[in-house]
Amino acid sequence: MTPTVTVLLATYNGERFLEEQLASILDQRGVAVRVTALDDGSTDTTPALLAQAAAADPRITVLPVQGPSGSAAANFARLLLEAPFEDDALVAFADQDDVWMPDKLARHVDLLRSGSFDGVSSNVIAFDEHDRRTLVRKDFPQRKFDYLLESPGPGSTFLFTGRLANLAREHLASSDAPARAVDYHDWLLYALCRARGWRWQIDSVPSVLYRQHDGNVMGSNVGLAATRERLGLIRRHWHRQQALILARLSVELASDAARPELTKIADALGTRTLRNRRTLLSHASDFRRRPRDRSAIAMLIALGIW
Repeated sequence: MTPTVTVLLATYNGERFLEEQLASILDQRGVAVRVTALDDGSTDTTPALLAQAAAADPRITVLPVQGPSGSAAANFARLLLEAPFEDDALVAFADQDDVWMPDKLARHVDLLRSGSFDGVSSNVIAFDEHDRRTLVRKDFPQRKFDYLLESPGPGSTFLFTGRLANLAREHLASSDAPARAVDYHDWLLYALCRARGWRWQIDSVPSVLYRQHDGNVMGSNVGLAATRERLGLIRRHWHRQQALILARLSVELASDAARPELTKIADALGTRTLRNRRTLLSHASDFRRRPRDRSAIAMLIALGIW
């Protein structure tokens, strides 16, 4: 039978690129697609474009506007909370401004099922208004605790199971839930999956043309400007604080065997002492996938910057 994928589409002032993105979703080969869209209080023509698309194609459902949520992550949380999924359902995230490869979903469904994974993501090809293209690699081998410090790729590449969606729903259910303090929905989902002991695959084949423009919430993280931005976040301790939130969530989800080590990391993240710096430094090789990133985080921990 043709697999059905529910695509959760979050929009906000996306009139420039929404139609191209929607077309690339609806034209996916080898799967049946259902799109559930939620606008986050756009002030441009995005709501009208969504209404027109839903009127023309029964595969599209537009949820009632709930007022501005404050962030893309919060809007995706609303989409996840809309309705529970069967455990074997197939769910994807979609941004409003990318372009999906025609076989994105079919390939990822095969990968998900062939390896009993609960999540799949991939490399992407970043492109700009001049159609300059750059491969953005995310498929470096996973490390023991990489999920505490990074996502496995843009959320627009994600395909995941209904049981993982429901696990996220549980942790997002209350307005004061710690998971609500995680600023990126893709990073949160990956952390929940890995901490729970479920498997995730990062595909080397790019599945998305990842558009770079002045309205990106988070771009491709390539180049000098992106490096400066990341260093700024590190100096302001935003990155460490996000890792602490995810570490504490992971302690709750971990198996009895994994919990003591995660607890030690969470405690070390919570207080900046020389002893805790040494603890984090001993795990630096587990925190990032790309070799040069592992070296960088080790140096930043050793210097007391991170």
